[in-house]
Amino acid sequence: MVEDSVSKEIDSVKRSGNKETITPQKAIKTEKNENKIKKEDNEVYKPGEVDVLPKYPEGIQKFYAFIKKNFVVSEEIVKDEAYGAVFANMVIEKDGSLSKIEILHDFGYGSGKELERVLKLSSNWIPAVKDGNPVRCLYSMPYYLQP
Repeated sequence: MVEDSVSKEIDSVKRSGNKETITPQKAIKTEKNENKIKKEDNEVYKPGEVDVLPKYPEGIQKFYAFIKKNFVVSEEIVKDEAYGAVFANMVIEKDGSLSKIEILHDFGYGSGKELERVLKLSSNWIPAVKDGNPVRCLYSMPYYLQP
């Protein structure tokens, strides 16, 4: 049908006295790869693979202040003066929520479980962005408990 209307237009132009050769263009087919879109939709990107890194809405200093305020230091830690670092990985989701919280190292005394508990209380982050779209992103962080 489209070809018929194009042919009629070409004939009309020729009848009007235009002596130029007119060649109809072929239609360009575009295909969407829906499987690729779905795969990327759930992929967890590393920080170096995104255009914009995830951010805590009020800044990273406020994030650490939130952790410090909510991290319950046990009497045992205070008594033994057992301070140190806890290292964690987490995924910041497209909606800014935290998931897949994993404690990589702690200094004992339940410090890893306590940091995990506090991270679950965190408000949503501003998600990472890749190609103009929010994406899931891996985030690693240390937390140093000091006297």
